[in-house]
Order: sequence, then structure tokens, then C-alpha cells
Amino acid sequence: MSTSVIVADGHWLIRAGLRAALQPSRGLEIVGEAGDAASAIILARQLQPALMLVDLHLPPDGGVAAARAIREACADQKVLLLCDAGGETHVRDALRAGCAGVARKDLSDKELIEAVHCIRDGGVYVDAEMSRRLVLLDHQREVSNAQGPLDGLSERELAVFRLIGRGSTNRAAGESLNISPKTVEKYRASLMRKLRLGSAVDLRMLAVQLGLATHPHADRTSLPDSASRGS
Repeated sequence: MSTSVIVADGHWLIRAGLRAALQPSRGLEIVGEAGDAASAIILARQLQPALMLVDLHLPPDGGVAAARAIREACADQKVLLLCDAGGETHVRDALRAGCAGVARKDLSDKELIEAVHCIRDGGVYVDAEMSRRLVLLDHQREVSNAQGPLDGLSERELAVFRLIGRGSTNRAAGESLNISPKTVEKYRASLMRKLRLGSAVDLRMLAVQLGLATHPHADRTSLPDSASRGS
């Protein structure tokens, strides 16, 4: 028996793409489509699908408000909110509104089907990339709110941090600071430990967030002469 799904998105092209991804042959069937919240609520009442896919920007008031209204009209209705870039900032609001999951629109067909099956079977789904971004956002807020977030860094660590924000490789950073790539890697590890980050990508994103990537002064001139000669 197939799982019934309603797609609520203001763009017909997105609805067509989701229809193609959720084919009946995969045990899923789109039984209705809606271009706004009012239509979505009507269809939810009439068709009582196993799941609804709702766009974050669904007219008129957005997907979070639509999900809340759908849940008020149909208390047992399961909703998966679909987001584009930046949607991780809405995860908590979506879950508070009663959504059973939040996922990016650029999920692969396989990942989307896994999300649908997870929610259909009673689980709560937040895709891994959105979870990672949400954790990073929380960390960035903590660092921004802390007094002197960079006070614990040495001059050399700060110089390496700036170059990381600009996208420099270990070799390029080493040439700029007159140290070896292996030494740059040690500074990277020290930065990640002090700033409590889990990956080099997160380290670069935090450097950009803190404005270090566009620092107006050259890194070498920001160091004492003795630091420029050392490694």
C-alpha cells in the first residue's frame, strides 16, 4: 500500500519536481497539490494524507505559520517542512509549530524518500547538513556574545585564522607567514580546539563570520618581528 502525500508549494515547477521524485513505484503517491496555506488546509481535511510536504515560503504567511494552521485543523497531520539556503534558522520554530521534520530542498531523491519514511513511521527528521549548520550557528552566537572571543588566541594563531578565512591552503598560509605547512596545520588544530569547532570548514566559516577574512592589514605586519621569524 502506498503512502499518500500532499505537496504544498507556491511554485508549480517545485511541485512537479517533487511529484517526479515521489513516484508510486517507490511506495509513495502524491494525492494532492496546493499553492497556498488555505488550499493546503482544505486538502488535508478532505484527503487526510499520511504526510504533507510544505515549503518554508508557502503563501501567504510562510510554511511555519501554514504548518501551525494545518496542525490546528488536523491535529494528527504530519508535516515535513522543506527549506532552501538559510532554512536552518527556522528548525526550532518549525518543530515548535508541530512539524515532524525539516529538510533541505536539495536533498537527493533517496534522502527525501528516507525523510518521508522516517516521519511516516513516527520519527522526527532533521537532515544532517541542516543539523551541522544549526550547531555552527549556535556556536557563532556563543562566540559573538562572549566577552573578547579572540582574546585567547596568540598573534600567530590570529594570523593563521585570518588566512584561513580568506581560503588560504596550508602551503599558501605558510609562505605568507614564513613557516612550514605542517606548522600551519598545528595552528589549525589549536584554533579548532580553542574555538570548539569540529571541522576546517566550520573554522573558515567562523573566520568569515567574525570579519577576519576581510581584515584590512596584512597578516605579517600584525605580528611582532620575533613572531614573524619564528615557527
